[in-house]
Order: sequence, then C-alpha cells, then structure tokens
Amino acid sequence: MRELISADQIAHRVQEMGAEISRKYEGRVPIFVGILNGSFIFMADLLREVSIECEVDFIKLSSYEGKTSSGTLHLRKDISSDVNGRDVIIVEDI
Repeated sequence: MRELISADQIAHRVQEMGAEISRKYEGRVPIFVGILNGSFIFMADLLREVSIECEVDFIKLSSYEGKTSSGTLHLRKDISSDVNGRDVIIVEDI
C-alpha cells in the first residue's frame, strides 16, 4: 500500500486547524459536537490543539441494521447541550 499523506502531515494540518479555530472563535465558547463513533479520536487530537475555552458533546446516529443500511436514520444518542444561539462545530469522521 502506498502512503499518500504521512502521519506528520496529518498532525501538522490538525495543528493548523486548531490554531485557525482558536483565532476565529476567540472570545466565544464554541461547542464541538462529535458524530460517534468515527469522530472521537480525530476530535480528541483536534481539541488538544484548540487554545480557547470550548464545550464538547456527542451525537450518535445509525442507518444500519446488522450489516445492511436500512435507508432510515436512527438517533441513538442526542446531544445534551443547549445549542440555541451557540457557535457549533460539527466534527465528523474522516
């Protein structure tokens, strides 16, 4: 298998993203909402690079019944935070 992007390149880009988010939302408290299960490792890496105060929550959705997609989206875990009027950053798996 040929490597397309190195781990160092990914880590560098995550650092850039964290710095960019920190600049853009300085003085505000955004809420990061991760889509489980796929986002949690990337989200943890990203949040380590964010230097501003923020909140974290998760949502879990499923469209699978066994190994087959049902075509219907099911909410398995909803967010517990009130996002009304908040800056929300959705983190999806990569």
